[in-house]
Amino acid sequence: MLFVSFRAFLCGLLLLLFGTTHAQTTPPEPDLTAFYDQLNAYRTARYQPLPDLEALQLPSTFSGAELNALRLQDRHIVRIDLVYTAFKLNPTFNQRQLNLSRIRNLAAAVPGLLQDESVTWTLVEQTGCTSPSECQPFFHGFMVYVARHATAATSRADLDSLTRKLRLLEKKRPKASKKVQGKKVACNLPGSRFSNRQMARSLRRLYTCPQREAQLVKFQLTVDARGTIRTVKVLPTARPVCVPELEDAIRKSVAFASGFPIDRKMFAFTAKGAIRLPLGPLQLLGPPDMGFTSFALPDSAARLYRVFLKKKNKQHKNDYCEARITKKGELLAAADTAAEEPALPPDANVVSRVMQRHPEWSKEVVVTDVTGSMFPYTYDLLAWLQLSALEDEKTFVFFNDGNDQPDKDKRLGKTGGLYHVKTDSYEAIKNKLIETMKAGGGGDAPENDAEALLYAQHLAAAPDSAELILLADNYTFPRDARLLKNTTAHVRIILCGVRDYINPKYLALARKHGFSLHTIEGDIMDLSKLLEGETITIQGQQYQVTKDGFKLVQKT
Repeated sequence: MLFVSFRAFLCGLLLLLFGTTHAQTTPPEPDLTAFYDQLNAYRTARYQPLPDLEALQLPSTFSGAELNALRLQDRHIVRIDLVYTAFKLNPTFNQRQLNLSRIRNLAAAVPGLLQDESVTWTLVEQTGCTSPSECQPFFHGFMVYVARHATAATSRADLDSLTRKLRLLEKKRPKASKKVQGKKVACNLPGSRFSNRQMARSLRRLYTCPQREAQLVKFQLTVDARGTIRTVKVLPTARPVCVPELEDAIRKSVAFASGFPIDRKMFAFTAKGAIRLPLGPLQLLGPPDMGFTSFALPDSAARLYRVFLKKKNKQHKNDYCEARITKKGELLAAADTAAEEPALPPDANVVSRVMQRHPEWSKEVVVTDVTGSMFPYTYDLLAWLQLSALEDEKTFVFFNDGNDQPDKDKRLGKTGGLYHVKTDSYEAIKNKLIETMKAGGGGDAPENDAEALLYAQHLAAAPDSAELILLADNYTFPRDARLLKNTTAHVRIILCGVRDYINPKYLALARKHGFSLHTIEGDIMDLSKLLEGETITIQGQQYQVTKDGFKLVQKT
């Protein structure tokens, strides 16, 4: 956090730098204020960039050269976080005015940025420092998340990867009589820097929320290959807990010495654990109040190694693991290639999970974005279809956002790239999806979802009351949502890529049209019953209904 006087000097300098050159693109003050007031906002101890998106850092004191180096005008921005710290030396310091100034400067330098409806903006206030020296290493500025631009080359790569994965899936028919295959390799559980009792002692000191009723609270951590904790999440509980305080206490009480060590390599991993509340006095005997229950590798590593977690026994004083290298792992090792396929997102199986949760969705038309950003989820859809035989014909609509036509030529409602098939054959569905992917990869990040939905509604047996399922990217909101103004269809939106919170624009879309939203964690229904000003908690996050839709007001 910078000193107030220095901040004021920097603001004045930035205004001089950008005020004359970009004055014609600076939004009017009332428009900027209205834009700011509807921004998502949450607090966190210290900001952690999202691990699954490409993040570009733009310091709060950015120069024209730094801005030009990022080439923001040529990139597909999907999200912008304005990050700052809560600490201030002067009680009269106005953080709101400084934030407005920073957004004004960025908007002046990147024309059309504030008007781009596909970009999600978030204010993130860091609370984990209480002095200038402590706050100095904290990030201050804009974290800009961008999506890749789909090209013919990336489309071919996605298609090749999809067909490879499907061939492996189709061949995978393990025989129960066979023994576990694969050469045994070295494996150790991720090493914790603290014992369970030390973690419980730290947690008892940091977590002071009153808790009278006994319950077991489960939590989940994602950890990178270096052992750095990326995310901490307290899972839904039977009784109320102070979630932000508990997650912060867990983050400060847990430390790993490394990633998950297998075959002399380090891998990212997921760790699950449990905490017994209320926290009692430390006992010398009996189990501690906090401990880990399981560890898991991401899918990209699990394809290379089969890992078996074992409980302690006479030969092993502690829990341990065994690992065997797969055929794919042997091939990669023989080829001496260190390059792995990109790690799958945490909710890569959201489509199959939601479909399994709703077997009553039998007659709906399925509408699927098959552009590059949705690759893991189109594979999940096909994997689910292959393993669950279709009893009746079902209609599928696949769309690629315009058959690779240039972005500048795309017209609202007439972008095209729509393909459909009505069948009960998995092969026919797979072939139509592949045909759609071959015809185009998308180009820019926002897609023509609404155009595809209206096309699907026309194909339904009863268009006025059509039941549609849309697979949509949580962070790339459709460019053509306004086309749904008069739709009478009921749409169930399966949100893919929900990393830290649900895009409020999808909440607003569902509330406006009576749609339902579905994530890997649960179903979000009846949003249209909410009144302006109401606050609702969805999967641990708090959202407020506004005049324009929804905004995030607290992230746990």
